[in-house]
Amino acid sequence: MKRTLTSLVFLAILVTCSRALSVAPDDFAAARNPQSESGSRTVAITVDDLPGAVPGTGRAVGNLSDLQRISHAIPRILNAHHAPAVGFVNEWKLQVSGERDARVALLQAWLDAGLTLGNHTYSHASFQSVDQFESETIRGEVVTQALMKAAGRQEKYFRHPFLMTGPSREAKTAFETFLKEHGYEVAPVTVDNADYEFNDVLGKALDEKNEDLAAQTKSAYLAYMNKAFAYYEDLSRSLFHREIPQILLIHDSELTAECLDPLLQNLEKRGYRFISLDQALSDPAYETPDLFIGREGFSWLVRWKLAFGQEADWQKEPDPPAWIIKASNEIRRAKLNR
Repeated sequence: MKRTLTSLVFLAILVTCSRALSVAPDDFAAARNPQSESGSRTVAITVDDLPGAVPGTGRAVGNLSDLQRISHAIPRILNAHHAPAVGFVNEWKLQVSGERDARVALLQAWLDAGLTLGNHTYSHASFQSVDQFESETIRGEVVTQALMKAAGRQEKYFRHPFLMTGPSREAKTAFETFLKEHGYEVAPVTVDNADYEFNDVLGKALDEKNEDLAAQTKSAYLAYMNKAFAYYEDLSRSLFHREIPQILLIHDSELTAECLDPLLQNLEKRGYRFISLDQALSDPAYETPDLFIGREGFSWLVRWKLAFGQEADWQKEPDPPAWIIKASNEIRRAKLNR
């Protein structure tokens, strides 16, 4: 998914690293891994913005009853398909007067379903400075870490909001060091997408009880996701001469609650089986350095092009249909102006 902030790529670093890694595609392709040996496709599911991604805005805590319904549906569907998943939490959404315990229970429901949780910063903040981002990370782990510890587990993964990993080389390196010191591992994304735009339009359709628009939106979303997977499968083959385990980003939304089952069915028809994030990251492709510096956020498969001396042409990632983009923009502008 294309993000809208300006990028900076440091040419000297890229030239040096691309020369050093010029044989990397063949090395990774030849490496022993279950994906190539079994001949099956694999994907790890990650779900951002727990508890609840509200249509039309990233700054709303959502209606508790809607969130409860969504938080019941998504884990149930994941378990029905034997799909492990990590849910990435923004803890500011827990801090609602009179509802805090009920909202914390939404996270507990994920753990009770055998799923796990990760850190997505406290307020889904963009990366402005190292100090600010470190503070956001620490504030964003208070409740989640306590729940994980009580369940006998450890919060392990960090997902950058907007997939923005650092506005400068110095900031990116400093924050990566901070994460390692605090026991976190970056959760990359290979199958990025604009599902939030479809969620905007679906939310409008449901509010207006427009069944035709709702059905059209869900159908368009599923077709778009097939297109996205085809794009990143092709990109994987281009870089690594094989299909690596993919990591999918979706959101904790009404769209996901309504479309996750057919989405996973479609992936099964494409030959996918579902694996954990740990399993995906054990593939040697994920040792490829991420050399991108800038304020955009996009797939690691595109970022890795830099390590092979290629352009990180994120502008070519698949877009939703024009009518979805237009409707989403209108919905978001209208909510901003209220």
